[in-house]
Amino acid sequence: MKTIYLALPFFLLIIGCQSEPTKSGDQPPILSSEKLQLLQLQNRDDSSTWDSAMFQSDLELKSFYPKDLPISMGVFPTPRYNLLGPASFKGIGMMGLSGGGDELRLAGKPILYSAFYINQSETAKACVGTKKDRVFFQILVLTDSIDTVNYTHLHKLIVSRNHPDYIGEGFFQTRQNKIDYLAFHTVTQSSYAVVNLRTFDLSKGRTLLIAPMKDGSLRSLQIASPPLSRDELDAYTKELLDNQKVKTFFTANGTI
Repeated sequence: MKTIYLALPFFLLIIGCQSEPTKSGDQPPILSSEKLQLLQLQNRDDSSTWDSAMFQSDLELKSFYPKDLPISMGVFPTPRYNLLGPASFKGIGMMGLSGGGDELRLAGKPILYSAFYINQSETAKACVGTKKDRVFFQILVLTDSIDTVNYTHLHKLIVSRNHPDYIGEGFFQTRQNKIDYLAFHTVTQSSYAVVNLRTFDLSKGRTLLIAPMKDGSLRSLQIASPPLSRDELDAYTKELLDNQKVKTFFTANGTI
């Protein structure tokens, strides 16, 4: 399993999402998730709280943002993360299998996946628990098309500009279908995903399986995976593909 940065903008965005030094006037942590969200909403409307350096950096990176993702990345003034507490943010990340020889296979068919995770922090304790990080979303897709030169068959991005809420998006391109997905997790412990306009409540399962069909339609299967850190995801995914229900799902008649 690899943590993958497929393009320079992705790398810069993730590096730019690390925690920052506490500034004068920053407030101590507010542990109530509802109060955190309310404070963040108030700060968005208060220009004195905005992180001008981060805003300028985002503007400079705007031309590098991927144009093929489901939702365009906008540049908004963002409140300083540490206004929610000096230890309120410790980073987020994305990972997956790109198909450059690292894809998994089931009955000879390639399976790719993407995942998003949150690092342990003061505001992420309810989600992460005692682990160092927590995967809040994983998507596995059966595919029949892998571009091993330019990797145009997939893209993904996760951003922290909604801190203490986080959102990621991406796509997989097969010969007949483009599988678009978006997933977000909030500090109030709500997690949802959208895949080609089908909605998923991730509290019912954080792992989604998508099987494109030869007729151009899609099938989905939602899995109630256990709490996983990113270091545990590779072994879990391989174990999952040994499950008979999953095997049947990906190899059913009519799948690509």
